[in-house]
Amino acid sequence: MAGELNLTVTLHRLIYQVMPTPQQAYVLLEALPTAAAPGSGTQPVNFSLVLDRSGSMAGEKLRHMKEAACLVVDHLGAGDLLSVVVFDDAQPADLIVPSGAVQDREMVKRKIGAIQERGGTHMSTGMSLGLRELQRGQSPSANYVARVNGMLLLTDGQTWEDEDKCRQLADQCRSEGIPIYVLGMGVGAGSDWDPRLLEDLAQRSGGEWVMVDQPEKVGAIFEKTLQAMQGTAVTNAQLTMRLVEGVSPRFVWRVTPLISRLDHHAVSAHDVQVFLGDIQHGVGQSILADLLLPPRQAGTFRLLQADITYDVPGSELTGQRVSAEMVVPFTDDAAQANQTQGRVMNIIERVVAHKLQTQALDEAAAGDVARATQRLRAAATRLLELGEEDMAAQANQQAEQIEQSGQIDLAAAQKMRYATKRLTETDE
Repeated sequence: MAGELNLTVTLHRLIYQVMPTPQQAYVLLEALPTAAAPGSGTQPVNFSLVLDRSGSMAGEKLRHMKEAACLVVDHLGAGDLLSVVVFDDAQPADLIVPSGAVQDREMVKRKIGAIQERGGTHMSTGMSLGLRELQRGQSPSANYVARVNGMLLLTDGQTWEDEDKCRQLADQCRSEGIPIYVLGMGVGAGSDWDPRLLEDLAQRSGGEWVMVDQPEKVGAIFEKTLQAMQGTAVTNAQLTMRLVEGVSPRFVWRVTPLISRLDHHAVSAHDVQVFLGDIQHGVGQSILADLLLPPRQAGTFRLLQADITYDVPGSELTGQRVSAEMVVPFTDDAAQANQTQGRVMNIIERVVAHKLQTQALDEAAAGDVARATQRLRAAATRLLELGEEDMAAQANQQAEQIEQSGQIDLAAAQKMRYATKRLTETDE
C-alpha cells in the first residue's frame, strides 16, 4: 500500500521582493489522508484511561467522569483493548481494569462505578501505570494485532512535586508511539490544574490537551477522543524539512486540528525534524513554518523539500513516505511582492493572536506585569480584527486586572489559553 497521505505546501506570498537583508516567510504544509489510507472509524485501539480521583473530584466531577468512562466501554469493539487507572497521592496508583478486551461490559462498568475520591494529586503515578498497561497491549503475541495507542489523562488539580517525572513519562510515551490526550477538568478555585504543564505533556507525547470547563461536557470529550483514535489514518508521523543553504527555521506551529507550538530540532546542517504523531481522517494536520530567507536576486529558487514518514495502523507498513517541494520566486517589482495568499494570511493572524496571548499569560504567571499587559492588549487588538469580540474583551479585562492587582484570575487564564488554541478549529 502507498499514497495514504497527500502533502501540499503553500507560501504566504505569491512572490517575494528582492531585499539586501534576510526576510520572513511562512510556509503552510497540509497533510490529508487519502482514500488509500485505512478506512475511517475502523481502527482497533489500545486505550488507557488515567483518571484523577483526588478529594477535589468529589461530587459532580467524579460522577460525570465515571459516566464518561462507562460511555467509552460501550463504544469499544471486540478488537479493542482498554485499561483504567485511577490516581491520587498514594503510590502506586490503582489498576481498576487491567489491559484487555472488554468481554463483560457490565462488570467493567461496575468497577468504574465503585471509584471513590480520596487524597491529593500525584499524576506521575497514574501515568506510569497507564503506560505499563499500554505496553502490555503492544507486546507481540500469537494473537497480536497492531492497534492505535493512546492515553487519556484527566486531572482537576496541580500535581504534587512530580512535574519533571510527568514530562519524562510523556517523552517515553512519544518514543513508544503513545500520544497523551490531557484533560483539565473544571476552572478556577478547586480546579487549579496548570495549563502550561498539560500543554507540555501533550506536546511532548504528540497528543493534545483540552479544557473541560463543565463536568457534564466530559462524556462528549471522552467519546470524541475515542472516535479520533478509531479514525486514525496514519501513526507516528514525522515531518522533515530539507532546507537549502541560508534558510533557517524560527518557529513551527500545528494549526489544525488545534493551534499548538511544536518542537523542531536539526538533524543535520540543513534538515529539521518535527514530530506530528497520529493523523486522523477528515481533519488531517496543517503545519505553519516560520522561516528566515537569505537575500536573493530576482528569479526562482528552491526553498525546501518536505518529507513526512509514517506508519500505517492495522498493517505491517512502517516508514512510508510522502514528499513535496517548494520553490520561491523573487522580484524587483514591489507591487508584485504585495500579493499575498489570503487563507494563509488569515491562519497566520490567528496563530499570532494565540502566541501573543499565551506569552502574556506566561509573563503574568511570572510576575512581569508590564510585558503581560502589553501583550494582552496587542492580542486583544488582533482578536478584534479577527471578529473575536468576546475574546478581545476578556483579554483587555485581564490586562486591567493585572495592572491593578499584579495577578491574573486563574479561571480566566485557563479559559483564555484554551480559547485561542481553537481559533483555527473547523466545524465538523
